Amino acid sequence: MKKKLLAVAVSAALVAPVAAMAGDVTVYGAAQVEVASYSEDTAGSGKDGVSVEDNSRGRVGVKASEDLGMGLKAFAQFEFKADTTDNITDSNSDGKGKASLTSRVSQVGLKGGFGTVALGNLKSPYKYTGGVKYDPFVATSLQARGNGGMTGGSLGHNSFMSDMVSYATPKGPFTAAVIYGPSEDDGKWAGSLKYSAGGMEGFVAAIDNGDNSDYTATKFGGAFKSGMHKVVAQYELTDNGSTEPTVLFVGYQAKVGKNVFAVQYGDTDPDSSADNTTYVGLGVIHKMSKLTRAFAGWRDTSDVESVISVGLRKDFK
Repeated sequence: MKKKLLAVAVSAALVAPVAAMAGDVTVYGAAQVEVASYSEDTAGSGKDGVSVEDNSRGRVGVKASEDLGMGLKAFAQFEFKADTTDNITDSNSDGKGKASLTSRVSQVGLKGGFGTVALGNLKSPYKYTGGVKYDPFVATSLQARGNGGMTGGSLGHNSFMSDMVSYATPKGPFTAAVIYGPSEDDGKWAGSLKYSAGGMEGFVAAIDNGDNSDYTATKFGGAFKSGMHKVVAQYELTDNGSTEPTVLFVGYQAKVGKNVFAVQYGDTDPDSSADNTTYVGLGVIHKMSKLTRAFAGWRDTSDVESVISVGLRKDFK
């Protein structure tokens, strides 16, 4: 293991100067650790006790771009999830373990006055229109997704979409994006339409799992920002073929100096005899710099668990 780690360190030391000289290559990432104290509502319903976690924030990536002239650029990107707290898995038969990286985004594309075309394992317009962009606690134990405030899963606000082709319009008041899987017996897609001007934003987004299942989802929402205040909201309507759950999310944020205070609420109606799941999250993010932040807060998911957490995150680029 020491030899493997040394090899990785040497490789990074050799690649970094070359990337810097190239000028169009950027190495970036983030490291995060939080200490969370969980209290489950009933035995076996959720987590219980103190946990040291990364919550999918640790990552490392490399981006490259090339100016082709006449306003056209080619780009490529590889990004991997790397658990900051425990990036070693002991799954080898020899018991030595190995470093574990999980692919997030891998893409190649072209960007110009016509917009952006990308191909590969891509971000979903459903996930990144409103969604995770509206939750300042995303990728922490305080987040709304999967905890009653937003849908999780690969077709909700987790993961990415593989074997896809996408198009996004140029930046402007009105923007649209669509992503499609042309593989045989697949045909899954997602799309979004957004209007943003001044301190107001409104959007609608949808996703369809194609031939893989009957799952579809549509959501709409928006944001309003004035001075130190920001209000966000979205409402999801899903259909899995047998039930049609809905998910409401609303949040308020106040920026005071280097601090962002946030209060959030969510409600998931399972469209069944089961009770609704409610989500409440509140906390503060202190931005020490553009790339370093500390955070603390409390989150409760009804009939599952509550958690108090403090954490530190360092981005790099």
